[in-house]
Amino acid sequence: MMFQAINKLKYRNTPLLVKNKMKVRKVGLSDLQELRDIGIKSYVPHYARMWKPDGLEWYLNRCFGDKFLQNELIDPNVEYYIISSAEQNIGVMKLVLHKPLPNSDIENALYLEKIYFIKEWTGKGIGRELVNFAFERAKETNCDCVWLVAMDTADKPVQAYERAGFTIHSHRFLDFELMKDEFKGTFVMKKCFETNGN
Repeated sequence: MMFQAINKLKYRNTPLLVKNKMKVRKVGLSDLQELRDIGIKSYVPHYARMWKPDGLEWYLNRCFGDKFLQNELIDPNVEYYIISSAEQNIGVMKLVLHKPLPNSDIENALYLEKIYFIKEWTGKGIGRELVNFAFERAKETNCDCVWLVAMDTADKPVQAYERAGFTIHSHRFLDFELMKDEFKGTFVMKKCFETNGN
């Protein structure tokens, strides 16, 4: 398995090479502008349609504004990764290492908050590799479970997460006023590890 070498690498500073010659690199404060740029570039083509006027700008400032990212990048509980191929940045992943699974008694869980790719790199199996990376990271940090939030209108991503071992845990609505109502529904999905129960 390609992630078996993770424990042997000082992955916090060393890019991991995974399939399709893709690199996964943990980033820090010195990478803020690069992280912001690829975050916006990979988010907008997929999700701009979900927002009312001014909503997209509000959300991008909320998630990729300099002050927000500065605080996130110094938080030891948060990890951002830039994904690249052939020296081109193609996506971003965000992990919150310890965040309780909502509406459950599972306190010790890893939250896979973001996986975004530029459009030409979607559907190539990279998302699955990063999900596996998140599973390994959860095990390394002794988490019982990995969870994420997926839009309930996004059939393909939900099915892909189910193929990766996630199940639907609960349903909830986002409270973003500037988001179109038809996109506010989400599934909370979880993958718990057998050694710790489901």
